[in-house]
Order: sequence, then C-alpha cells, then structure tokens
Amino acid sequence: MEPVEPEGIRPVVASALAAMWPVPYNEARLTWREVRLADVRSIVHVARRQRLDSAEELLQLYRGAQTAPYVPVRLVGQGERSFLVPPVAEEHGTHLVLIDGVHRLLAAHRAGIRHVRLFVVSGELPTPPGDVCALGDIGLSSEHRPPEMMFRNLRPEVFRRVGDAGGLEAAVRRELRRRPGEGT
Repeated sequence: MEPVEPEGIRPVVASALAAMWPVPYNEARLTWREVRLADVRSIVHVARRQRLDSAEELLQLYRGAQTAPYVPVRLVGQGERSFLVPPVAEEHGTHLVLIDGVHRLLAAHRAGIRHVRLFVVSGELPTPPGDVCALGDIGLSSEHRPPEMMFRNLRPEVFRRVGDAGGLEAAVRRELRRRPGEGT
C-alpha cells in the first residue's frame, strides 16, 4: 500500500466525476477534507453484508500499513498496481451525502473511528435523490436488494446511477490512462 498525495490525484477524480455526470459536476469544486463521520449521510439505507466485510478488511489493511483511512493509495498485488479512490461526498448544508464509499465509511463507523479524510464536492448541486440517513442507521442484508429496498423515497429521474461502467474507480482508472503520469 503506497499513499498518494491527495492534491495530486484531486484533478483526476474531479475529471472522472465530470465525465460520469457532466451535470452537476462540471462546475463543482472538489476538495480534500477531514470530516466527522457524525456529519456524513447516505442515501443507501440497506448495505450488503459481503461488501461491508470487504470494507472492514480494507480498513485493516490501512491500519496494518499505519496509513490513515482513506487516503488515496496504490495497491500492489500479483504483479498488478491499482489505485484506490477515497470516498466522495457532496456537501448539502451541514451534512455530507456520500456518492461513493458507503461501505468503507460504515466500516470506519463500526470500528469507532470518528473522523476521516475524503473528497468533498461542493457548489450548486441538486438535492440528494432520496431520503438520507446517518451511517449508524444503515441496515445490513446478506443478499442484493432491489433499489426500492436499498433506498427510501428514491427519485429515479434525478438519481445519478453508476451503471455498468464500473463506477468511480473505473472512471478514475480511465482518466489515469488518458493522463499518463498525472496524479499517481
């Protein structure tokens, strides 16, 4: 696990977000901040147990490497190098609403961590596309649940679905390939 300077990767993450969802992220600002987990909210109300288990293992990797969760890192394994994008949240008043990293921050919350650093999107953003809840209020399921069970009062017309393109991690990898040598 090799830490990466957050300010070095910030423009790449910002471009990846804008490529995935030009509106609203083309005009938004992305900053690296320390936040209180008590201020973080999620539109996901039911998380998958298997993904939480993986997130808890990842948290242990950070701790074993004596690296603060969830700074951006390069992971090296089986001859491959990959990049782990930190969680990303949108700023909505006094709360931050996660757009990526629910399971990781839920793992941190369950481990008693009170503050983490993550990327925060701010600017003129639409309201969250569904009801939000505190991390401690997220339920767990051992199976994949349909959207109507994972979210509450979801407004599909404004929901920025990740889709099948691999999510933010994949979008950042595409940006890194497009910008060799930048960020990492």
